[in-house]
Amino acid sequence: MMAQVLKAFPTRLRRFKEGDRVSPQDDLAPHSFDGLVDAGYIEKLPHAAKTKKQDPSKAD
Repeated sequence: MMAQVLKAFPTRLRRFKEGDRVSPQDDLAPHSFDGLVDAGYIEKLPHAAKTKKQDPSKAD
């Protein structure tokens, strides 16, 4: 799951700015991923629908 930064915020390792992408696996300490979502600093992105690859042997 990915999220996009809506408002800039610092962490111990870096400063995230508007438009950056973050994931729950990123080190966001001293913040938590869910805490930043609840506070409006990041917004979860919707999952992109995966398209099925068509089998070339079954092409029209």
